[in-house]
Amino acid sequence: MHPDDIVRLSTANNPQEAYLLRQALEEAGIQSQVVGDYLEVGVGDVPGMRPEVWVHRNDVDRAQAILSKHEHPPAAPPEANAEPEDEEDYGEPEE
Repeated sequence: MHPDDIVRLSTANNPQEAYLLRQALEEAGIQSQVVGDYLEVGVGDVPGMRPEVWVHRNDVDRAQAILSKHEHPPAAPPEANAEPEDEEDYGEPEE
C-alpha cells in the first residue's frame, strides 16, 4: 500500500473492534491497516483518540459494504432464539 493512496474507512471504539474489522476485510481480500491502536498505552484513555482502519482508495466501496454488514448483522431466525418447549422448569416448587 502506498501511503498516498490510503483513506480512513472507520474509527473503531477500541483496538479489538478495529482488528476484527481488519480481519473481515482481509478475509475478503482487502488489505487494510489499523492506525492508533496503541495510543491509549502511551497517552491514556483520552476522549477522541480511537483506533482507525485505513484501506486503499480503490477498495473503499467494497470495504464499506463489508463494514456495513458487520455494523448491522442479519437477525437470527426466530426459532434460533426460542427456548425448547420440553425443558423442565426448575423454579420454585408448586404447593
